[in-house]
Amino acid sequence: MAQQGTAEIELETIVVQGEGEPSSTSASGIAVERANGPVDGFVATRSATGTKTDTPITETPQSISVVSQDQIETLGAQNPSEALRYTAGVQVERFGADPRYDWIKVRGIDVPSYLDGLLLPNSTYATPRYEPFGVERVEVLKGPASILYGQSPPGGLVNFVSKRPLEETQREVRFQVGSYDRFQGAFDFTGAMNDDKSLLYRIVGLGRLSDTEVDFVNDDRAFIAPSFTWKPTDDTSLTFLSHYIKDDAKSLQFLPSQGTLTPNPNGQIPRNRFLGEPGFDDFKREEFGLGYEFEHRFSESLTFRQNLRYTEVDVNLPVVRGFGFGASCNPVEPTVAGCRNVTRRTVIFDDKIDAFTVDNQLLWETRTGPVEHQFLAGIDVRDLQSRFSTTTHPLGAATATPIDIFDPVYGGSLGVIGVTGDVSQDILQTGIYLQDQIRFDRFILMLSGRHDWVDNRFTNVLTGAAPVEQDDREFTGRAGLVVELDHGFSPYVSYSTSFQPTVNIGFSGGVSGPVVINGEPFEPTKGEQVEAGVKYVPLGTNSLFTASVFNLKQDNLVVGTGVTTSQIGEVEINGFEFEGKMSLARGWDLLASYSYLDAEIVRGVQSGIDISGNDLPVTPEHQAALFASYTWDGGPLSGLMLGGGVRYFGDHTGNTLNNIDIPSYTLVDAVARYDLANLDNRLKGATVSVNASNLFDKDYVATCGDVNTCYYGNGRTVLGTVSYRW
Repeated sequence: MAQQGTAEIELETIVVQGEGEPSSTSASGIAVERANGPVDGFVATRSATGTKTDTPITETPQSISVVSQDQIETLGAQNPSEALRYTAGVQVERFGADPRYDWIKVRGIDVPSYLDGLLLPNSTYATPRYEPFGVERVEVLKGPASILYGQSPPGGLVNFVSKRPLEETQREVRFQVGSYDRFQGAFDFTGAMNDDKSLLYRIVGLGRLSDTEVDFVNDDRAFIAPSFTWKPTDDTSLTFLSHYIKDDAKSLQFLPSQGTLTPNPNGQIPRNRFLGEPGFDDFKREEFGLGYEFEHRFSESLTFRQNLRYTEVDVNLPVVRGFGFGASCNPVEPTVAGCRNVTRRTVIFDDKIDAFTVDNQLLWETRTGPVEHQFLAGIDVRDLQSRFSTTTHPLGAATATPIDIFDPVYGGSLGVIGVTGDVSQDILQTGIYLQDQIRFDRFILMLSGRHDWVDNRFTNVLTGAAPVEQDDREFTGRAGLVVELDHGFSPYVSYSTSFQPTVNIGFSGGVSGPVVINGEPFEPTKGEQVEAGVKYVPLGTNSLFTASVFNLKQDNLVVGTGVTTSQIGEVEINGFEFEGKMSLARGWDLLASYSYLDAEIVRGVQSGIDISGNDLPVTPEHQAALFASYTWDGGPLSGLMLGGGVRYFGDHTGNTLNNIDIPSYTLVDAVARYDLANLDNRLKGATVSVNASNLFDKDYVATCGDVNTCYYGNGRTVLGTVSYRW
């Protein structure tokens, strides 16, 4: 928040630009970062994800990690999971080489994705995957956020901040080639459409054709995101934002543990092994979003905003899934013959979800004596509608033909299939929230509260049973305090609660039976967190360090193995996180992160088994990452950047029963980039780069849900990029 005097005058100059211009200039002519704008380098200083106001990260009493577009580009990230690889407290790629989804966990809890502060809706399979080339930044808010967003688990959320129209003309084209016959092109054009710059445009697009390391599995994508801003006055702006994504891929592979995690007398199962049917397996997703952001300043102290979007996600997933060797492969005394043929089953999932969301905000900035206030009042409405159906083998019918995993022959029978599940779910949420950011001298106190009304209607279309209706009313809150000390230290403490009605519908499946819809929605989850930490900005540097400790609890946690989804009793997570980012004047960019999580299921029963006291799955105690790059700014190597990183993911249990253990792994990444203007000034704006992830091609298992569902991690991937900006 602004101080009186010179700082307040500078803030006036910034805000008057409006939301349509993501970057601005202070009275001194120096570029000033905005919460919804680009970040110069790796280190962001402001964010709106934790407050819904443009607030310095050091003034928010909660952990926030920001991954800038510069960092995304340097890392060569092709999807959100790759962009978040070096972020503290975040677990990604836990199902390994999956071209469909991200499976992001924060502090041990699966978290939702938001786009520009509005939910990207997800159902059982209709889950979106946004395009990292289309964002200015990816922000991770750690800990409960229900007081601002309503449906949010206590682990936090991931918020994608779109590229928006700019007044200054900027153009970029990019072409990439890489491993597994990857061909990708992208463009980004923005600028003013008239002389007074009251009309701005931006259009971002990407197209990709690619195979993957798994036979017959592709990773094709088309993405387009047009946006327009109209600024009739300095106090009013309206920005239309839209996007369309079409993905064409195939499912991840459910591999047996014998031959991946443990020995198999026939040898190791190759990483490229495909267990489905090339002519049948498919994955198609279409995602569409259309909305706007409106802002009007009534005065220097009073601003109204309305953000609205309609989003639709439609997924069709026909797949022949492997379900292990079964009893024929004895884990104690495995035989060559018994550990070759994998049982398979044919399944077709059709899932569609759409959401209409509108968020109205009124911001009032005022002063009472020596105390500054930023009052935020809001009301949001969210209407989610989902339809999920499964087609698979009826009980007693023949399953798909088994396959020899070491010498596969495709083209077998798919068996008899029929509709075994067809359900719909409608959730209408209305929330009212209030927040006050209070500054007195060096103390910043944040008080927030929200009340939600949620109507949940579940219908079993297949059985024709009467709909099940569930109405929930809940209050959530947050209180936090930040103290700004000398030398750039800002210690903080906070307490917050969460509430999340669950859209996903419970299902289960096994080798011998069909997928079965349980017949009712899950119970809402509730959580709370106490967090204390310190944020440190060394004076005179472009850097940010955050360290925090926390205690997090959640009731009615939803867990899944890829085959089953269920709800367990209560979990408690105690943790420590450290994250540091530096962009130094001498050419160095540094990333460092470490997290410790002690995640325990305090009470719970799954499949009739008491799992109280067990560890939370896919949640290692230790996780760490370090990345450094150096750019030469003179001499014969001028314009060259070299960088490398190391990622460590600790050992963990694969499921809530804690009967399968996954060893730790360490991966190495590398990058080289060169500015071609150093060869010829006529090439100004052109760069070439090469990225390699898992540089030494380490062979590892990302995780296993049980002995029949193991997933290899990503092997070595090399990507070459040529880009031109003008």
